[in-house]
Amino acid sequence: MFLVVVVHIAPQLGSFHGINAGVIVGTGAIICDPIFFCLSGYFALRPLKKSYKDYLYGKAQSLLLPIFVYAGLLYAYKATTGSITDTNFFRYTSDLVQGGWWFVPALIPCILVAPVLSKMFDALNDRTCKTVLFVTLGVYAWGGLSSAAYSLLINSQHVTLAAAVSMLQSMVPRSLLGGTYFTFFCMGYFIKRVTPLLDTRDTHFIMVSGAFFFFIDIASAYFGLDRSDPSFNWMIVTVAIFIAFDGIKLQSKSLSKLIEWAAKRSYSIYLLQYETIEFAIGVIYIGALRSGYATLAWPLRLITWISATALAYGTALTIASIVDAFVIEPIQTKLKQHRLKTAG
Repeated sequence: MFLVVVVHIAPQLGSFHGINAGVIVGTGAIICDPIFFCLSGYFALRPLKKSYKDYLYGKAQSLLLPIFVYAGLLYAYKATTGSITDTNFFRYTSDLVQGGWWFVPALIPCILVAPVLSKMFDALNDRTCKTVLFVTLGVYAWGGLSSAAYSLLINSQHVTLAAAVSMLQSMVPRSLLGGTYFTFFCMGYFIKRVTPLLDTRDTHFIMVSGAFFFFIDIASAYFGLDRSDPSFNWMIVTVAIFIAFDGIKLQSKSLSKLIEWAAKRSYSIYLLQYETIEFAIGVIYIGALRSGYATLAWPLRLITWISATALAYGTALTIASIVDAFVIEPIQTKLKQHRLKTAG
């Protein structure tokens, strides 16, 4: 996913005319995290076509196998370049999973219960699903607005009003499950189920709300207002993005195939992007500019940042395309064949 690269290279953008563009771009692009979980739920929350055991085996191949392949690849690269600090492979991999690859252990519990959730959600009628979607949006909208209002009131020393907002926050929930991406995972199902049921007015309302809360989230981050992690605002923005893209129909088959090909590499790009960003910074900022970025005029700094971002993403996409096609997919095929033989 391109946005995950943008998030982590955004600090290199710096400030333009006293405006911290890195914070603005990074805060806007980090919407990729809830999109990832929502997209995972969109595809995972469906009826099982095989046994639960086979389902888990397939998910282990698609989620865990790339972890060890790319951890081994990165470990070998760092060992070769002499940039590794811990030569123990398992400690190195553990640091990756508990650090930059945090989204994998966060996603696994969702994947484990997905078949059960799918059965539960399928039992709901369309009207109930639509109610769930809008109630969820309402709860998170309250969370985003009340958090920003509380911070503004505290900063302006309106202590009494701030206490009133805080009291309301205790009585009216700001999220369904705070501090977790599980709700975003579940929302993937309801977006898939409810989007065809929405009329033009509903669609317009959600998309306008998404743009509004996107602005609120960036402004809150920029001015240091209270924000949760995950941000309450992200729920409205994520749903709006899914609904907006649902209405886009690509006429070009070539472009559609290109996007599909790049999308299939998203998980691998997530695993590679820290290293490719470091590589791009070394090539462009340190190598080509010799750390003279700060002295450039802002249009040149912007072009430099765009070039580094494109290099980081392009490198990750290239490596992912090669490793996925020639290493991971053949191993997955062999494992599937072995599974079929043992099952037979």
